Amino acid sequence: MEKKRHALRKLLEAVEKELLKKPNRKTLDRLSLLAGFQDWESFQEALHGEANAQTNFEFEEKKKETAQ
Repeated sequence: MEKKRHALRKLLEAVEKELLKKPNRKTLDRLSLLAGFQDWESFQEALHGEANAQTNFEFEEKKKETAQ
C-alpha cells in the first residue's frame, strides 16, 4: 500500500508541475482569439493600455471593406 501511495504522490507532483508551466505562445494566441483579440500582444495591450477588443473588430471590418 505504501508503494502505491508513493507512486500516486509522484504522479500528482508531476501533474502539478506541468499545470504550473506557462503556456506556449501558440496557446496564448488562441486564447486571445477566443477573447476577441488578434493575438497575445493585442490582448496584453488592451489589458495594460488603451486598446480593446472593439479596436480589433473595427480593424477587421476595415480589412473586409478594402478587400471588396
